[in-house]
Amino acid sequence: MRRLMISLLLIIVAACARDSSEQRLRQYFELASDVPADTLALASAILEQLKAGTSEAQVAAALSAHGVGRDSLSSYYPPTDSDTGLVRVEHDRNGTNVVVKSYLVRLVFDSTRKLSTVGVTQWLTGP
Repeated sequence: MRRLMISLLLIIVAACARDSSEQRLRQYFELASDVPADTLALASAILEQLKAGTSEAQVAAALSAHGVGRDSLSSYYPPTDSDTGLVRVEHDRNGTNVVVKSYLVRLVFDSTRKLSTVGVTQWLTGP
């Protein structure tokens, strides 16, 4: 019985540990810790940081300067035939969380390749 209780406690602690993908998302976009973790608040805060009207080249440079793409857990896909660039922030496969988060940030550019809107999608992966 004691072993079962210890095992359950360890699982609960592992499941509640802070998710590294959220921390990295905040780092990549210089988001304050008081920005709520819901996708609408994150998208609004990212647009506030990057500023509407910023060129795609400047956005790409800012993402690179903040570490996007330096590890295997993040990447930037610039717009090609569409108006949307994508930033993927993956969960850490070596983490201890039972359920983990990943993020996709959609950077929508206008016809002159200036940033117009941002969207954030979050998904969970787990057993």
